[in-house]
Order: sequence, then C-alpha cells, then structure tokens
Amino acid sequence: MKTTLKLHLCLLVLLSLGALSVTSAGAWVPALDEVATDKGEVAYDDCRPWVENVKPLMCVYGNPESKTTVALVGDSHALQWGPPLIRLAKRRDWRLVTFIRANCPIAAVPYERYCDQWRSNAFEAIEAERPRHVIVSTSIGGRYRLIVNGEQLSRRASEPMLVRGMTRTLRRLNRIPSLVRRGTRVKLIRDQVTAPFLPPLCLERRQLNPASCRFRPTRLFGPGFDWVAAKQAGILPAIDPVKVLCRPKWCYSHQGEMVVYRDTDHISATFARTLTGWLGARLGF
Repeated sequence: MKTTLKLHLCLLVLLSLGALSVTSAGAWVPALDEVATDKGEVAYDDCRPWVENVKPLMCVYGNPESKTTVALVGDSHALQWGPPLIRLAKRRDWRLVTFIRANCPIAAVPYERYCDQWRSNAFEAIEAERPRHVIVSTSIGGRYRLIVNGEQLSRRASEPMLVRGMTRTLRRLNRIPSLVRRGTRVKLIRDQVTAPFLPPLCLERRQLNPASCRFRPTRLFGPGFDWVAAKQAGILPAIDPVKVLCRPKWCYSHQGEMVVYRDTDHISATFARTLTGWLGARLGF
C-alpha cells in the first residue's frame, strides 16, 4: 500500500513539473489512426503524376487571375509545404502552381527514366508559367541512391553527385527570365530531420510519456545536398524548418496535442498549417 502511494505521488510530481505528460489516445490532432493520410490538398487533388506519366500535373491555388505566380517545385517533401503555402496564396493574392513528383529527385541527376523525363518537362513548364517566385524543397534522406555504371551507390556515396545535380537545378531555375527581370531568387525550404522511428506509433505506445518520442536534430548526411547546392548557387539564406520543429537538443513527435510527423520524414498537413505565419515571415515576399 505504501509503495503504491509513493508511486502515485511520484507520478503527480512528474506531471506537475512537466517531465511526464499524459494524453489520451483520442486526444491527438490528427488522430493517430488518421495521421498517416494527413497529407494535404496537393496529395489528393490529382496534382502528382504516377509511374509512366511524364507530364507535369499542375494544380493552381489562390487567385488564378493573380499577376503574382509562385511555383512550388520538388518531391513529396515539397508537397508537405502545400497546406501553409495554399493559405498564404489566399491571404497574399498569389497564383500558386505546383510541380510535384513523389520519389523523384528535383536534382538534375540520372535516377529513373520516367522521373528524369518528368523533371525535364517540369523545368520547361515552370518557365512557361513565368513565375515571380519559385519555392523548392526535396528529401535529402536515404531514398536517393544513384546508379553509376550499373551499380547502385550507397546513399553517402551518392551525395557529391546529388550536390552537383541540385546545384544545376537551382542555377537553371534561377535563370528563368521572369525571375531575372524582377531580380528575384529561388527560395529553398530545407529538408527536416528524419526520425529514426515511426513517431505516430511511438506516441501510441507511450501514452504516459509521449515526450520520450524524441530524437536528435542531426541530419544523416551532413548539412544536406539541398543546402550545399543552395550555397553554391548563391541563393542562401534558406528556410530551415528544424528551427521550428526542434528545440536545441531534441526533435519531438508532438507539440502539445498536435502530431508533428505523419511518418518518419514527413510532417502532418494539420501541423504544417500551424506554421503558415512562421513560413510567410521567412519567404520574404
């Protein structure tokens, strides 16, 4: 009886100090059994080509008649920024046009035939839209392992080629005549840190201590080929989501009752929308 009482007292002390938090299974936003599909409008508006389709499927948000066209370009890690950018497009009277292909590096490197054809077509289509601003984001995680002379490289060995390819991409986009005329630049949203576990699953299993679902804010392959390429292309500063997703020592799977990550390397659309003001303040336009 005394032992049980001591345990209860310790639990109350930990809760009062914020070292332990308790969230019921139904209180998470989005719900843990729904967060995996919380991808946002761009994912479900038929805006992404699949398999052999190499034609960019452009979706337009905001004001279709606006003179300010903003292009969002990249893979699914660009797609995840669709929700706050759509809100900004409505607030700021943009014409937001998306150029998204999942699992396809926007870096100009030989990767997969249909991906490579889509990328080439996308560059031409972006230029034809005469954007005033271009926003780029890409995964820098383990998925982009390149093939050289028929042999698949490790992800780390692929990094130098990805840096060169991403630099070529950023320089090409930066030379779009509509950008050059207005003296604007491509804006990079850096990739966030990949979680070493599945955050929603961790939150489900650790309802009594969800703060333990944390991981170090360390990118696996150095600063990332996206940031290095942006430096070489002269388009820094980039927008770094780690500064808002993580604290100095840890990244967390949740903020309050909000689920941050829908899987290991994408943030939930619901959480992304809460970053609308933060992102808008850093775009510079």
